Amino acid sequence: MNPLEEQQNARFAALDPLLPPIAAPPSPSSEPLLVTAGGRPAGGLLTHAVHAPGSWPALWGPSEIRDLTAVPGDSGAAGLAALLDAWRDRLRGTPSTADSGCTLTWPSRDAEASAVLLAHGFAPMTCLAVRLPDPPAGPGPSRVTVRRAVEGDAEALTELRLAEWRYTCLVGTAVPRPGARELLRAEVARALRFSGLVWLAEDDGVPAGMAACALVSPAPGDSVHGRLLPGRWGYVDTLSVAPAARGGGVGRALMAVAHRELLGHGVRGTFLFYHPANPLSPVFWHRQGYRPLWTMWIRRPAWS
Repeated sequence: MNPLEEQQNARFAALDPLLPPIAAPPSPSSEPLLVTAGGRPAGGLLTHAVHAPGSWPALWGPSEIRDLTAVPGDSGAAGLAALLDAWRDRLRGTPSTADSGCTLTWPSRDAEASAVLLAHGFAPMTCLAVRLPDPPAGPGPSRVTVRRAVEGDAEALTELRLAEWRYTCLVGTAVPRPGARELLRAEVARALRFSGLVWLAEDDGVPAGMAACALVSPAPGDSVHGRLLPGRWGYVDTLSVAPAARGGGVGRALMAVAHRELLGHGVRGTFLFYHPANPLSPVFWHRQGYRPLWTMWIRRPAWS
């Protein structure tokens, strides 16, 4: 581990005890970025990804992503600002489209970094939030019944996932794309077959909501390596409540069941992703005991 990484880890540990040691991005073609700020070095790794039309990642963000893994060490906010300035200068003259973005993920509790990112035109778009393994909240008053989903529920689950994705297109990173229904249906089938941790809420037999979860252990190369402490975690992949059923306690009833099941697997906590601009989910998840650990910032379109 180099001195910059040691300094970064020390800063992260002081910011938030749930932050793991930093990890290099999974892309082997990362490009280094080195600067100085106030005589102190700061570094980072740049990656560039283009998602093919019709692919799963293209549903959830721009098709072209330029990402910075920043390691300002003990140079602090000044080092992060210098890295962003150098990144912008490096991309000057690079062709980009409206369907592109520059991204950076940073600890949510670092307010000084937030100020730097806002000043550089970035907006907070996604939070990775965590919940410690406390007893789940009660289901609260609700007319719905919650049961484990089966393969025969695939169409109802697909409609609920489609409703959630369409809403996320309005308030989050999702992007309207052709073929979304087919991709979401394939994901429903995969979740039913492999994780089995999918629940359906029904109001007098009518689908009112669904929750899809999984068990995850961070490992090199996956999307949560370097984002969560080592060990087994419960992942709340999707919670969707039918538009007509919102505000009736459906989400709370689903998560009472899902949390009880996940905690039964001995997880060290649960995690999920939500969008700060969503007027519904942040309040709900905070009441469920989640709090932001990482924030993904995005500038759209990418610098060019």
